Amino acid sequence: MAKAKTHKQATSDTIEAATIAASSVNKDLLLSVFIVSAVINLFVLTAWVTLQVTTMYDSQIASFLFVR
Repeated sequence: MAKAKTHKQATSDTIEAATIAASSVNKDLLLSVFIVSAVINLFVLTAWVTLQVTTMYDSQIASFLFVR
């Protein structure tokens, strides 16, 4: 007695769910890249403002923030 093979076809619900999941991953990736970029830009802005305002510790701040 041979078993009958059953093939499941992808329904429109599973295709739609996969599309939504891919879209969600894409949005999450873009948001994480934006957050990392914003943090780096805030760090550079803070360093620049600190160097513009403070004259007493210019060399110390520059060596701490922009290590070669």
